[in-house]
Amino acid sequence: MQFDVVIVGGGSAGCVLAGRLSTNPHISVALIEAGPDTPPGSVPEVIADSYPGLAYFDPRFHWPDLRVFTRSPRGNEGVVKDSKLEQARVMGGGSSINGQFAVRGYAEDYDEWQFMGLPSWGYDGMLPYLKRLERDQDFPGGCHGSDGPLPIRRLFPDQWAGYSRAMSHAMQEAGFPYQPDLNGNELDGIFPLPLVNERDRRVSTAMAYLDPVARARPNLTILANTEVEALRWEGRKVVGVTLRRPGGAEVITAREVVVSAGALHSPALLMRNGVGPAGHLRDKGIEVVADSPGVGENLMDHPHISVGTFLAPAARLAASQRRHIFFGLRYSSGIEGGTPGDMLMMPANRTGWHPLGMRIGSLGVCVNKSFSRGVVRLAGKDPRTEPVVDINMLSDGRDLARLVDAFKRVYRLMESPAVKAMTNGWFLAGYTDEVRALQVRSLSNWFKVIGAASLIDLSPVTRQWLYRHRFGSDEKLHRMAADEQAIEAWVKSSVWSGWHVSGTCRMGADGDRMAVLDSRLRVRGVEGLRVVDASVMPTIVRANTNISTIAIAEKASDIIIEDSRGNGKGN
Repeated sequence: MQFDVVIVGGGSAGCVLAGRLSTNPHISVALIEAGPDTPPGSVPEVIADSYPGLAYFDPRFHWPDLRVFTRSPRGNEGVVKDSKLEQARVMGGGSSINGQFAVRGYAEDYDEWQFMGLPSWGYDGMLPYLKRLERDQDFPGGCHGSDGPLPIRRLFPDQWAGYSRAMSHAMQEAGFPYQPDLNGNELDGIFPLPLVNERDRRVSTAMAYLDPVARARPNLTILANTEVEALRWEGRKVVGVTLRRPGGAEVITAREVVVSAGALHSPALLMRNGVGPAGHLRDKGIEVVADSPGVGENLMDHPHISVGTFLAPAARLAASQRRHIFFGLRYSSGIEGGTPGDMLMMPANRTGWHPLGMRIGSLGVCVNKSFSRGVVRLAGKDPRTEPVVDINMLSDGRDLARLVDAFKRVYRLMESPAVKAMTNGWFLAGYTDEVRALQVRSLSNWFKVIGAASLIDLSPVTRQWLYRHRFGSDEKLHRMAADEQAIEAWVKSSVWSGWHVSGTCRMGADGDRMAVLDSRLRVRGVEGLRVVDASVMPTIVRANTNISTIAIAEKASDIIIEDSRGNGKGN
């Protein structure tokens, strides 16, 4: 098989690229996805569901053996936390399993890329693509798009559950105003979170960009349940890929290959194929094609902490409600070296699909503009072996300090009269492997939690017994809130990933040795190879990264089509 462009990875970026590039009939496109396809009429219900907790933890739709670790920061040297990290393995990638949030970040986030030597990647260069991807149903026009493939909507306060209304009241009493349009301004405040969602159903990039019209194009070939074993080289030029399919190995040739495998698997693919830090590659027995020391470096994420709370019956979601997070509080920490809007807090009105999850809410907070950096390295050259990922959260003291401050804010909110009236105690929480295992929908998990769920509602006595024996105590929380060192120790032990890994194949200016890509997303030192996904971000945006990734892919599609004209393709 021969194609002009082969896209490795049918995730959020890959689906955008395939849909946009194939509109040019002169460009033949192959889209390769390791996981299952989700064609129109056959989208699994757990993916289409407006409640994202079903798809996110369904083992059919993520890489089952991918784990990450992080070295504990100051005061706990040598202690390593190891945990699973869900990364999508399904058509649509993260957009098929994520929380469906459609947040852009700040104009300054993109201008920061421009100041790093990428003149076309500032906010003025990105805004047309942020608009092109969306069809805003609440605020059409102005800075918003009106006719893009992705529907954007919000749930306004009259639709919020009791716990969210109480939390909003407490936050407004603390001085944070209500603002209706998160993407339309850069103020601190309480915002309904924009969602990629229509008629209370998820809309992934696989649904929006690979619709029946796109799939009918003769110049688009979609290969699902197919893994890329290796890039094929002629000297320093990529000329195709070797595939592993259910029927065996195959080779396809290409004028160029675009790697869109995500911020953990894209650098791993490059390194296994000879593009990366030369010393590391030689240690793994890999022949060096291009010494690119930035591959796998600059790993960024949004570190999170959270607390849980027993919801009073009046605070819980109505039976008809599928969405569980309605709004976010964007605020500025004020810490030295921080940025405006560098923190985000979100109350969740359920914490699982099961009876216990319906009775427990949470309040999560993340560093929305983090400074810590991790690294991706190879465990070996076998393409079936997952990379070694040191996510290294809190390695920058500013991130730790902001989460310590965040806990103090959380404490005040959870102890406020408005929130206490809707809850029956709160406790420290996090995303451990035990919690993740319970999130998988199964009959056995339902039986595991039904007893605890019954105790919550049986009586105040049984609820207090459960609280003390399983979740902690009020006294412990009060003591911790008064002890800075205790808060810091808990943050270090409980911090969890925001699932926003990015930056590991970053763009950069000519002359920047750590920049893997040039401004046209071409891999430096070789020919015929680009990267287009969240790994290209030089710095992380103050937002869930999915919308920025989609906008990057929109822009990349124009770049590739423009470059194709120079090769006799296009019109």
